[in-house]
Amino acid sequence: MKTAPRFPPPSARAMRTRMPRVVLAVLLAFLMLPTACGMAGDEGEYAPVRIVWISGDGAGAVGMAGLDEYLTAAQHLGLTARAADGRIVPGLASSWRVLDDGRTYVFKLREARWPDDRRITAGDVVAVMQRQIAPGGTTPLIPYLFDVVEAKGVAANRKPPRMLGVDNPREDVVTITLDRPQPALLAMLAHPSLAIVRRDNPPPPSGAYRSADEETALVPNPAYYERDLATPAPIMLLETDVTTALARFRRGEADIVTGAATDGLSASAGDEFLAARRIEATLGLYGYLARTGSGPLADTRIRRALAMTVPREDIAAAYNLVPAMQPAYGPLAPTLPEPYAGATPDWTLWTPAIRFAEATRLLAEAGHAPDAPLTLDVALPLGRDHEAILTAIARVWAPLGVNVRAFKRPPDLHRRALESGDFDLALTERIVPAAIPEFFLSPFGCDARLGGYCNPAADRLLDEAANEEDPGTRVGLIRRAARLIAEDAPILPVFSPVRWSLVAPGVSGWEDNLAGAHPPRYLSGEGAS
Repeated sequence: MKTAPRFPPPSARAMRTRMPRVVLAVLLAFLMLPTACGMAGDEGEYAPVRIVWISGDGAGAVGMAGLDEYLTAAQHLGLTARAADGRIVPGLASSWRVLDDGRTYVFKLREARWPDDRRITAGDVVAVMQRQIAPGGTTPLIPYLFDVVEAKGVAANRKPPRMLGVDNPREDVVTITLDRPQPALLAMLAHPSLAIVRRDNPPPPSGAYRSADEETALVPNPAYYERDLATPAPIMLLETDVTTALARFRRGEADIVTGAATDGLSASAGDEFLAARRIEATLGLYGYLARTGSGPLADTRIRRALAMTVPREDIAAAYNLVPAMQPAYGPLAPTLPEPYAGATPDWTLWTPAIRFAEATRLLAEAGHAPDAPLTLDVALPLGRDHEAILTAIARVWAPLGVNVRAFKRPPDLHRRALESGDFDLALTERIVPAAIPEFFLSPFGCDARLGGYCNPAADRLLDEAANEEDPGTRVGLIRRAARLIAEDAPILPVFSPVRWSLVAPGVSGWEDNLAGAHPPRYLSGEGAS
């Protein structure tokens, strides 16, 4: 492993008395560093809406849709869809009914056709759902679709796909039967991974767009069912890094810059971008995964000491994005609906001084102090904001006798480090596409053993929740499991991440929303036709 610079500790007294100013100063020092300019781009023949998509860590945040998902959603219909403001609206299904106390969904399909004029039928929907839930399915939502009748058996290859609770009683009707209510089902059906895509190569489009000759140029699809009501503007997409994206926007070569989460927040905060910058809250969690299976962080006392001294409130305040960026204290996103609030450790009610004193005691019990320091290797993806945040935390930990060494890697190598356990702490940024609390807890189940963590008591609670039919009881079980996990601190939560974008003043159809949904068919610009 490479050697990385350490962040020197301030005095213990300075840390206790001036923690907020230390955090602010460290963040500002990093965030005001200059950025470099990048390349220019080509103009399309249609004067389309020009979208620059951020590649790398932002687009790679777990659960956050990337450019591939954006292209899929533009070209293929799902049963449901997202409106410009993020609401769930009809897609291929023109309407639906919810029966049996939330256990049965009946979808009425609209008259929609493939480019070869064949009607898109309920059989097409059933085939896609069976294919995605069966072994080999590519949707990241498989674990959260297990409420569909026989979904677990089909996913485990114990039951044939035809037994899945998705049926087509008529050519224009789809029914989905659940073992228990799943309030997020309609939102999940709007996810691009569950779009109705034929197996042709390439698959024919059914959505508002089709690909032009260029791989990332989208033009209106003449087979789209709403083609006679509204012709969407052509779209030109380019995927690049934060620095180049900002340079293109600065030169007027982009109408929209999007696709990023925490990385780039500081670079996009300059006065030149102020009028165009959009900030959206997310259902997400930004924090540091601990390797609990071995090494120093196998000791729960050390993890608890670190968790309670993360200066999350000051980091969030330094970004000045509250309430969009909320401090996080447990494994659940703090932006989840109110019933999930409170699944946090007891120390969240303590003052910073009491937390520091207790952390000092716990570390001393574990054999660590300023004169017997502990050094932790921290895996980071590339990004100035990630480095600035870790540096601010390191300044607070140093008086406790805890130093960090940062190992910065490109996104693919960072993910590989997470999978291999090559870290003591590793930055993780998870953004859920719908209000699914299990998304944040399932990685800490004994089957997944993320970071080597396993808590059988929490597992039992989550198993009970998965089989519980009463929604209120189910929420209570999930909260209890989350609290147990929070007390063990296998993850050191920091805040709920935000999405940032730049939208030129001449663009219409963009509405900030929690889902981060901005379907291209709603967008238009001054020069778009």
